[in-house]
Amino acid sequence: MNIFIYSRKSKWTGRGESVENQIAMCRDYIQYNIEGANQAEITVFEDEGYSGKNTNRPQFQKMMQEIKKGGCNYLVCYKLDRLGRNIADLANLVETLNKLNVSFISIKERFDTSTPIGKAMLYFAGVLAQMEREQIAERVRDNMIMLARKGRWLGGNTPLGFRAEAEEKVVINGRNKKSFRLVVEEEEMKTVQFIFKEYLEKQSLIGVVKYFLNHDIKTKRGNEYTTTAIRDILTNPVYCRADREAYQYFWNLGCQVCMDEEEADGKYGLIAYAKTSSTQYKNKGNAPEKWIVAKGKHPGIISGKDFSKIQNLLVRNSSKGEAWHKPQNQVALLSGILHCSCGHLMRPKYYSAKQVTEQGERKFSYLCPYKDMTHGEKCSMPNVQGNTLDELVCREVLRYTKENSNIHQMLQKAMERIEDTKEEKVTSKDLLEREIQKRKKEVQNLIFTLAKSGGDQEFISQIEQEVLKLNKECAALEKEKAEMGEEGADIQGDRQHLAFLMEQLSSFKKLFDMLSVPEKREYLRMILDKVVWDGEQAHIFIYGSH
Repeated sequence: MNIFIYSRKSKWTGRGESVENQIAMCRDYIQYNIEGANQAEITVFEDEGYSGKNTNRPQFQKMMQEIKKGGCNYLVCYKLDRLGRNIADLANLVETLNKLNVSFISIKERFDTSTPIGKAMLYFAGVLAQMEREQIAERVRDNMIMLARKGRWLGGNTPLGFRAEAEEKVVINGRNKKSFRLVVEEEEMKTVQFIFKEYLEKQSLIGVVKYFLNHDIKTKRGNEYTTTAIRDILTNPVYCRADREAYQYFWNLGCQVCMDEEEADGKYGLIAYAKTSSTQYKNKGNAPEKWIVAKGKHPGIISGKDFSKIQNLLVRNSSKGEAWHKPQNQVALLSGILHCSCGHLMRPKYYSAKQVTEQGERKFSYLCPYKDMTHGEKCSMPNVQGNTLDELVCREVLRYTKENSNIHQMLQKAMERIEDTKEEKVTSKDLLEREIQKRKKEVQNLIFTLAKSGGDQEFISQIEQEVLKLNKECAALEKEKAEMGEEGADIQGDRQHLAFLMEQLSSFKKLFDMLSVPEKREYLRMILDKVVWDGEQAHIFIYGSH
């Protein structure tokens, strides 16, 4: 008989319902209440520091994989909400356990899911757990609003131009804690003032970045400024004065403004709480309706009128700025893949429309934008003829598809080594990878269908929309997977990835002549990690080969 114990706690405290205490109580219950427990094999799964709002917990995912393999008779936990506070997740879990004839025991609530009344009570308890979670979130928000009205700095990365300074001690839950406010750092604030002034004049994020690159001005942490870093500063309400224009701007935006309009006298700056969220993706932006905007205790450096003008300019220019990064062209195959050896992505630069190749394609070169922005001072990499490089890279990838090629043999040997490995680990990151590969496979099938289709424009448009939707889903899953760090670097993921890569290489050869440039580009992105130009040679990096 196999018995699984699951324990979870959102935050380590060393007291109360710690994972250790949960496990100890579960073991005691098993010993005195489950017949034959003395001869049973007990396996413990612990998730310390994970919320119960969803099932994205490494040990929970590992446990579910073991349960689905049929290796469990009883699942025991201290309380139902240790498994999760989401009713949909709990309902799915109960269905899974019932299908596999796994008895579930919650020692606190004394549930037995083998009976109809026990199942009904479990669902009801799940509803209460979810309601409790929502009430906790509401209380946290209420506390945040209370603190916001006092203009306190609640922590996090201190904005450029400020430092956090202890102001006074406050009593929270009977404990003395320090209260902080923002204090101006004069030298840093000069950089911030320049950014706002320069953007108002030039209305160009790239223009500000170019200036900093050419003058070797770095961020707080010694990194080079990027357009994203500049945008983050320009959109941070902490620099905006709490005046009437700012009040109206954030009120019309739908934010919860924690001050009366009469208080907006422009003497202090603003602080925005809950502007970002790390519930699923680190620093994912919340909708303005969730922002809590309050008057701080620090001075603002830009009027509400100018701040709102800048926000409108950023929104108006964002479509142009994003298009610059997305490969929309119908010629350059390596857009988004080709890197300069200095580390920056290279972009295509087209010759005049009259200059075409023998095949009738418009001629172009790839250049390093870093070289362009620094006028050759930071990077002096020569441009590379784009049509020629694209052809050579494709020819090389096609050569990889042959069974006697070095890459094909290397992938085959790697697959054989993995197959010889008996140990298999499955993590939540692996589950995400499966979903990513599933969508990429669907994209491949759609492209193949498109290549075989006639000239029906409506059908082609439908296929293209579906491919775009799947690619967006892949990008979102890739982002979530990246947030998990090294958790999912396991054998099962390697096996699936190598199999997918070999399949992509094979299908690329079959479909190559039928694909359009955007379709070839999409295929190359599935196969190639990157291509690096060093001024003389292009180095091709296949996924998983380095």
